[in-house]
Amino acid sequence: MKQLTKNVSWLTDAIGARCYWIDVAPGRVAIVDPGMTAGLNRIARELRRAGRSPYEVTDILLTHGDSDHAQVAAEWQRRTNAEVWLGAADAAILAGEADPASALRQVSRKMAAAELPRNLHPLDGDIEIAPGLVALKTPGHTPGHHAFRYGDVLFAGDAARCRDGQLIAMPSMLDDDRHKSAASLARLAALDVEWYCCGHSDPVHRFTN
Repeated sequence: MKQLTKNVSWLTDAIGARCYWIDVAPGRVAIVDPGMTAGLNRIARELRRAGRSPYEVTDILLTHGDSDHAQVAAEWQRRTNAEVWLGAADAAILAGEADPASALRQVSRKMAAAELPRNLHPLDGDIEIAPGLVALKTPGHTPGHHAFRYGDVLFAGDAARCRDGQLIAMPSMLDDDRHKSAASLARLAALDVEWYCCGHSDPVHRFTN
């Protein structure tokens, strides 16, 4: 567990996407993209080594519904009774009410599907989840993709990768809609934050001239 700011830490033992821990307020803790089921016990042990508990989690923030980000979320929810935040369009896919847009995701869903968590808050736009914690609609990688911002930290999910203190595009083959992805990337890159926390690259300080 690597502390990035006073209230944000990187949980390095997660399997799948990069996973983050936010001390939002007294008695309120969020985990961002807890990843795949195989990492559940690894994260629990990592937290306990740091003197924390998985049962502190009150909110599970999912940038999108791909299994490498969200596969274990339903089990986390069952164990903690946390509230879950996920884009409505991605929630519909997990619920079987809509099909993934790309052939790649249609195949991956059959191989390692994520379960739709209970206690779900479907997101369909920007919303303040808690004071200082905001969901930002960033479609393109998936139709329901949302990034999250907590103070000076941006959790970009798969709307971008982090490199040399900047946000860069994900490989286009992984995006459902390249045009929407480009617009979402531009939106996030314009934000005045200090930390970029992406789904598949290590967190970095934002580079400013």
